[in-house]
Amino acid sequence: MARDHARFYLSMWDDQDFITLSALAKIMYVQLCMQRKLAYSGELTVSVKRWAKAHPDQSTDSIRAALAELDAARFIVVDHDTDELLIRSFIRSDKLYKQPNVLRAALRSAFEIESPLLRRALAAELRRLPVEITGPSPAVAADELEAGARELPASVMAAMTVRGTARTTPTTPADTVTTGPAPTPDTAPPTVPTPAVNPAANPSPNPSANPSPRGRGEGSREMELGVVPLTLVKTQVGVPAPVPAHTDADTPARTREAAPLARVSAEAPAVAGVEGELEASSVRQLRRREAERLVSAHCPRQPRQVLDRLRGEVIGLLRDEVEPAAIASGLRLWAGKQLSTSMLAELVGEAMRARCTAASPEARRREQVAAANWEAIRADAIADDDTSPIGLAVRGELPGHADAATLDAILERALHQAAGLDTPAADDPADEPAHDGAESALTGAAA
Repeated sequence: MARDHARFYLSMWDDQDFITLSALAKIMYVQLCMQRKLAYSGELTVSVKRWAKAHPDQSTDSIRAALAELDAARFIVVDHDTDELLIRSFIRSDKLYKQPNVLRAALRSAFEIESPLLRRALAAELRRLPVEITGPSPAVAADELEAGARELPASVMAAMTVRGTARTTPTTPADTVTTGPAPTPDTAPPTVPTPAVNPAANPSPNPSANPSPRGRGEGSREMELGVVPLTLVKTQVGVPAPVPAHTDADTPARTREAAPLARVSAEAPAVAGVEGELEASSVRQLRRREAERLVSAHCPRQPRQVLDRLRGEVIGLLRDEVEPAAIASGLRLWAGKQLSTSMLAELVGEAMRARCTAASPEARRREQVAAANWEAIRADAIADDDTSPIGLAVRGELPGHADAATLDAILERALHQAAGLDTPAADDPADEPAHDGAESALTGAAA
């Protein structure tokens, strides 16, 4: 059965990461959370054209830019190779983990995900769920997801039979779904009525603690806010709250409520995960500020919507570790052309290739010949299982973005080793002298 509603925390408008998103990105995030076919695991098939129909005043390029902005801010994870999208913390923030049957359905649907990228992201989220509530099944499922299992493994099914030690069963509609120590005013979560935990058509006065799942998803309380509050380590999982300025005197810092000894081994990874997420949040803030600086400095005055899309594109490029100088050049090229903002990546790539495109025809020809000869030698070495110095050199991993001079240097060293000569003095390929096309070691070896 398809989902028929979704719920959001009001505190989403207090979160700085969410507030700094562009207006279209905010709307797109809400739209994604309200998709009828959203799986319990948070996975969704990418359908830009269909989503764009809900925005007659926006183009598909605008929708893609908004998705790129959400992806850069880690609200979602997108794999364009498999056309899959993951609302990263859906299980955690929607509190699905508190309903055993729904959690089982979420774990089953997790193994239907094709993308290794989404699987790794979901595995990290599963490890952040409170073991005292879920039991060991999410952690076991995380390991199996990363190992590439395509169906629900027997190990996960066995782990599902082990219940957590701190389950809570609401008894009145006024109860709030919380665990651990009583929240302070600074960290108190929003009150969630009992019917939201058991959203049946006719909820009983004493709803079951184990409601059965419905299809691929039901009404959602999902709202990923991009910042991991420190209250996560006190089992206030998924509650969007500011970082508390103090800690209770009786509660050790960065620890959960006292639990059986079996939880001790899970404590350290949980704390490490929170610290890593906080650090990642700081990196995202720096990346967003750098994107704003680049767009402001290297683009002419534009409508706000255009600038928002450009910032989304720049954030994605910065996440891919593209140099700001290349991004600045690409922005300048874009400013002089009549192109969509979605073409910024191509223009930045054009700026990054400027050194190659400005080279003489002879130099470009030499690069082409060197690359073709290298691949031919490598194919022969693989076919013959060549373990000589030359065979090992061409079958090994190459430095990133190797040019003809680097390929020549690698092969020249292998030739010296094969002949029993000393290795050339210049060990760094960048220090090797450039060779002319006919005199290069690579051309000579191919001949």
